[in-house]
Amino acid sequence: MTETRSQQSQHREVPDVCLILEGTYPYVTGGVSSWTHQLITRLPEIRFHLYCLIAEKEPGPWLYPRPSNVVGVTNLSLGRMAEVGRGKGRALAPDEEEALVGVVRTFHRELLAGDPEAFGALFAAFGKAGLSPELFRTLSAGRKAWSLIREFYGEQFAGESFLDFFWMWRTTHLPLFALLSAPLPQARLYHALASGYAGMLGVMGKLSWNRPLILTEHGLYTRERKIEIALAQWIGTSREPEVAIRPIRETVKGFWMRIFEQLGRIVYHYSDQVVTLFEGNRRIQIRDGASPGKTRVVPNGIALPETIPPRRPRAPEETRTVALIGRVVPIKDVKTFIQACRLVGDQDLRARFLVMGPLDQDPDYTEECRAVVEMLGLSDRLRFTGSVRVEEYLPRIDLVVLTSLSEAQPLVIMEAAAWGIPAVATRVGACDELVNGRTREDRMLGPGGIVTSVGNPDETALAILRLLGDEPLRLRMGRSARARMERFYREEELFATYRELYREGGL
Repeated sequence: MTETRSQQSQHREVPDVCLILEGTYPYVTGGVSSWTHQLITRLPEIRFHLYCLIAEKEPGPWLYPRPSNVVGVTNLSLGRMAEVGRGKGRALAPDEEEALVGVVRTFHRELLAGDPEAFGALFAAFGKAGLSPELFRTLSAGRKAWSLIREFYGEQFAGESFLDFFWMWRTTHLPLFALLSAPLPQARLYHALASGYAGMLGVMGKLSWNRPLILTEHGLYTRERKIEIALAQWIGTSREPEVAIRPIRETVKGFWMRIFEQLGRIVYHYSDQVVTLFEGNRRIQIRDGASPGKTRVVPNGIALPETIPPRRPRAPEETRTVALIGRVVPIKDVKTFIQACRLVGDQDLRARFLVMGPLDQDPDYTEECRAVVEMLGLSDRLRFTGSVRVEEYLPRIDLVVLTSLSEAQPLVIMEAAAWGIPAVATRVGACDELVNGRTREDRMLGPGGIVTSVGNPDETALAILRLLGDEPLRLRMGRSARARMERFYREEELFATYRELYREGGL
């Protein structure tokens, strides 16, 4: 169908893709951020508007060159959500307040019963009430909202700490209410790079402008939030006798997990395409509510360096450099890496260790990791580099290690493999596929490293020692890793697929 001149003009003014990001690009470095920058720069004909959800009150500096096809940026601080209610707005009448809180109550009951369509009614009610600071105040601190919180607590969690339940409610609901009170730019297509709150913004774009929504999940947002909740030590104080044991789903932690489960279900329901990086993730998405017909596996790709000098054997007395490349956050389980480094260091005096990645995303955890390094006597052998240009270090690195509790398809393994560096990685996400191969043809190339169990410093240390102590094996695995990237993970195939997905969405 031929577009009219006015339609063509409108398309030029409206960005092609509203790319919705949470806690990543362009203010944070790392695998997903690098992937995002590559997506934008490799599709120069697509005009992107970035909608960035950030934890801080103000965005930090751009950590990547700004591409010319980024035509707009919106930042929404979830850390300033309490300030949303400080502006002026129309006060809600008592009957309006009661009706709106009633919609929230119905939304919760229908959602927890497995009905993702309940969000459509909630969104419509918010729009009818007027997305204003007064609306935010009503739902976060009004009398009716307080009664609703007490109602849910009394029904299911009276035996547990009300304080835990109250903070769980605020932590999960205030960001959602802030999203519902935030303006969303018009675009021809919405592309969320996570479910959770980013995905919910994508759903809002779809409902507001009747445009397609693509969801790409690198890691599975719901799974990662559930791991974080399970590890949280401040949640779950019970007032019942210590001998009382309740199923996790009947606890505050369980309720918190269920909220994220259902937010994911909403995003899956409204998305037109649900993309992930490997088949294992796709099966979990379907289990968690995604329609099989919407799901699609699009593996990451990598740009192979044009010229890489061949890896030479190290002299027996030369230093061996072992690196963990990633954010210093609990889900990367940096502490297991540090413990493994101590075991390796006791056996191989040549080994030196690097932790390469941002240190400011969880300052408390970073300090805990530093304390473990000090306690284990590794201060002179293990260095935290902070954010660096990884490609400048790769020529000097002998082995890359990942001890993550959860991963998708970690770019760091692929980047290392492109330089002929083998990996020791936990058996999570696509790590086993990247190290050992996915298909029969792929596996015939040979392993590109060693896969280990989660949370096992002994097994990790043994794998590191095996590769550091057997130079021919390490070099052979590095060559296999490089060959795997050349054969099965070419970057140009990735971006051709996304160009086609955008075209299918009407661009």
